[in-house]
Amino acid sequence: MKKIINSLKNKWNVKSDLELLWIFFIFAITGSSIVYVRKPITTYLFNKSTYGELKWHEFIFTIIIIYFIYQIFLFVIGSILGKHKFVKWFVVKMNKRIFFSTKNE
Repeated sequence: MKKIINSLKNKWNVKSDLELLWIFFIFAITGSSIVYVRKPITTYLFNKSTYGELKWHEFIFTIIIIYFIYQIFLFVIGSILGKHKFVKWFVVKMNKRIFFSTKNE
């Protein structure tokens, strides 16, 4: 476990275990917030509340919308909790990997 923690600290350029714990806390708050936001969004857009009721194109559309809302939440929550620089770097890196992926990475 210590090897994984040290690997993340090196990869994310984090200096202390407490700072890494704070970053995990930010991700936990953001993920939990998305769980509460997804259902009203799905109900508003498609008048259906669970993924099982959605057609495949509605499901894909919901995932795309939730992805962008997650990024906004991560940026806002991370900035409020004092990790603006890290969250900005993380969101940019996440988008580059998804939308601008190359074989040379």
